[in-house]
Amino acid sequence: MNIKELFMALDDCVPESTATDWDKSGPQIVFPEQEVTRILTTLEVLPRVVEEAISKDCQVILSHHPLFFTRFGCLDMGKPKDIMILNVLDHRISVYSAHTNYDIASGGTTDYLAKQLSLLKVHEIPGSDGFAKAGILPRKMRLDEFVEYTCEATDTPVSDVRFVGNSDSPVLKVGICAGAGSEFAFAAVKDRCDVFLTGDLKYHLAQDCVLTGINLVDIGHYHSEKHFSTEAAVLYGKYIENVEFIPSEIDIDPFSVL
Repeated sequence: MNIKELFMALDDCVPESTATDWDKSGPQIVFPEQEVTRILTTLEVLPRVVEEAISKDCQVILSHHPLFFTRFGCLDMGKPKDIMILNVLDHRISVYSAHTNYDIASGGTTDYLAKQLSLLKVHEIPGSDGFAKAGILPRKMRLDEFVEYTCEATDTPVSDVRFVGNSDSPVLKVGICAGAGSEFAFAAVKDRCDVFLTGDLKYHLAQDCVLTGINLVDIGHYHSEKHFSTEAAVLYGKYIENVEFIPSEIDIDPFSVL
């Protein structure tokens, strides 16, 4: 299988056409006739990830977040990202990104988050275009218990999590959106969710939710999607034969805590 054939197969599995208008999912760097035997899956394309792909003899990097969100005018070898891009080109590594189309795919990022939380009766939250889901916890718990439960279920340090609401609030129905899903918080409330869980919550939204009594949990963008590497390897690996999908082992969390 060559790159052109592989990219067609990736699109068949999780169609690019289902991505949002503003997204840049799909081919990022293409060497169309290059033969493919190994693909590195990763949340983000970063210099250490590229070095990992080179060391593991991968001809493709399959990322969740697109390498290119905007057009660039030139390659500046004084910039780390541009140096990384040159390294990718030098080693003839093709790059493909499955972003918002993967988010809403069956088994995608939010579906996997629901699986981690063992949610029951999972359904799409109306008005979220498939990005936000809701489901029922295995048992009712307090909000602070839910935070601890979430941390354990998603392998997220408690120190990385923020929440809004009364710690004693009862939680049973949970709204979720992997990544940055703050715009769906009020849709989750309309769907009668007791709490909404996502990443990258903003200050002013948090203040509005304090005033209106809405419970929010922010586990961070990274922690809500970090399993893309392993889960995408499984999802695509079931569909595409004769190539090896290798999850990246690089820790790309940009944040540190004391």
